[in-house]
Amino acid sequence: MQTELENLRPVEPLLHARSLAMVGASPKGRWANLIFRNLKRGGYGGKIYLVNPNYAEIWEERCYPNLAALPEAAEHLLLLVPTQAVLRTLEEGAKLGSKAATIYSAGFGEGDDPQSKERARALQELCDRTGILCCGPNCMGSFSVSEGLWSFPTAVPHLRRGPAGLIFQSGGSLGNWVKGASERGLGFSYAVSSGNEVSLDLVDYLSFLVEDPETKVILLMIEGIRRPKEFMALAAEALAKNKPILAVKIGRSERAKRQAISHTGALAGSDEVFDAVCQRFGVVRCPSLEDLLETTLAFQSGRFPCGQRAAIVVNSGGMKGILLDHLEEVGLDLARLSDATQKAIRPLIPAELAVENPLECGVAGFGDEKGFVEIVRLHAQDEGVDLLAIHGELPRHPEKREATLFTTLAATTEKPIIAFSRSTYSLTDESRTFQDQAGIPFLQGIKATLRALRGLGFYTTRRQQGVSPLPPATGKSEDLEGENLNRLAQAHGLTLPRQAVAASSSDAGLEAKLMGFPIALKLLAPEVVHKTELGAVVLGLRTPEEVESQGGRLLAKSRGARLLVQEMVEGTEVIVGARTDPQFGPFLMVGLGGIFVEVLKDVSLRLLPVDEKEALAMLKELKGYRVLEGVRGQPPRDIAALVRAITGLSALFANYRSWISDFEVNPLIVRQEGKGVAAVDVRMIKR
Repeated sequence: MQTELENLRPVEPLLHARSLAMVGASPKGRWANLIFRNLKRGGYGGKIYLVNPNYAEIWEERCYPNLAALPEAAEHLLLLVPTQAVLRTLEEGAKLGSKAATIYSAGFGEGDDPQSKERARALQELCDRTGILCCGPNCMGSFSVSEGLWSFPTAVPHLRRGPAGLIFQSGGSLGNWVKGASERGLGFSYAVSSGNEVSLDLVDYLSFLVEDPETKVILLMIEGIRRPKEFMALAAEALAKNKPILAVKIGRSERAKRQAISHTGALAGSDEVFDAVCQRFGVVRCPSLEDLLETTLAFQSGRFPCGQRAAIVVNSGGMKGILLDHLEEVGLDLARLSDATQKAIRPLIPAELAVENPLECGVAGFGDEKGFVEIVRLHAQDEGVDLLAIHGELPRHPEKREATLFTTLAATTEKPIIAFSRSTYSLTDESRTFQDQAGIPFLQGIKATLRALRGLGFYTTRRQQGVSPLPPATGKSEDLEGENLNRLAQAHGLTLPRQAVAASSSDAGLEAKLMGFPIALKLLAPEVVHKTELGAVVLGLRTPEEVESQGGRLLAKSRGARLLVQEMVEGTEVIVGARTDPQFGPFLMVGLGGIFVEVLKDVSLRLLPVDEKEALAMLKELKGYRVLEGVRGQPPRDIAALVRAITGLSALFANYRSWISDFEVNPLIVRQEGKGVAAVDVRMIKR
């Protein structure tokens, strides 16, 4: 994917500027006051020039009438001027030698105002022509924490240096989140609010953080991705460097703004495809900003598990009950404790408590420090356990409490250990000091903790699997014509039922008699895509006369059409489809048919290519997966053949994607175990 990274713009002039000019600085301006105060509190070591023709001095600092009056060209301009003055000021700064600017003003492309859109176009042209780099417009600046370059216009606590680098496409959300995260003891390298991204965009900042040695975990709040190919290339690079990306993406309900011809297109909106992107590149998606905070705390320790199997130790039956209520919904993979571990734990907990995972340890969790440490140690040394969560809260009052219990636990293993509470609570200076000394993260809230554990396991698994490249499309157009398409489908595991094509209703009757009854009859015509919706399918025909009668009725619907005579196939209906998303490229969808897909939208998506392991994982994500395993007296279905069909469609579509926009099998009938699948209705839509 290296070719995707050739058009990145450097952000160093913005985040590492050696001099600043606050254009529009004013003692009456709230944002200007806050920015100046933040720069001083952060200890920014570069020059700060104040520019405003109405003042000779502000905040006991000299104020210059314009940029030309400065003793040097300021490397980075902080533009606190009205919208109408932005372009003129930026042009002047670029001519004088300024390299970057942060534009706080709005009015550049928002909404439907044509003047706003024209200003955005002019700003982009100016940046392209002069080479000046801009953060924003309509942003709230950034933090270069270690350098004290805090150009953010809100009051913030003293930021700690740390491993987290942030890019938020919402400035207000960034300021609020940084405050809360700082109070929880999180440390930062850089934080950027990218605004309207007329010049620099999320991908440019992401490239910087992927390469930055201070940044160990990258946090994103995404409204939209302007350069999806570059984003995916950088996500792959971050995964290879073991630098996790955690993301909140708003707009879950938004559907792709295109006409969906196939079910695959109708069911796979932009948000679902972005989920597939996260799956492919190990991006840990968080459902909320609150979850982002808890998950970041879990990741910032730098400890990663070897797998996904979690063990949980609590001291309360009520807490265990809440855990059990949420476990299935979250989808956390629980470890199975070995017989040796269970035997060693048995004498350490009350006899009335079960030795199981999650474990309620009773009195051992209420003051028996030695017993609690031993219980956790036994879990940690179990080869079936990859990561641990234990009940633990931070002190909130000036009480003398040592962190030795948790430091001892952390020293027992290299596996991740996370302490967590039932609910949220406020921290004090004592709390933050205790967390630093303990050496493990303290999370708040049971459900958020479970999702953070799942995120750690998911990230590790994705990193172990790596990213398979999409193979080149070398298929030929003629392979998709007529009987060639049937042979192609068969060769890729999409086994067809017995069938024949008839030009007339009488020929259809003869074919049906040779094939044997019952029979399905379908209309074949270029304009007929969804046969059922158009009444172009008749099922369960049992005599040649029925076939001829229904065949004549179907042929009357379309001039020049033909009839497909097909054996009736019994089994479980599945839909598998592939198409190319305009942003993120080719993907594959699978779901159970009938009510599962039509009403419940029970589907799973992945970017291509999809191998056998990924295909099976997709099936197991479906709420209706147990139907394939066999329920209520129904026999198990041929899951192995279904996996071959899914991977076959992946390979077929990847190879012929230059010629096809959609390829869908609906339904694909999965027969009993060992008897294969039948691609009852194959729909291909050419580009």
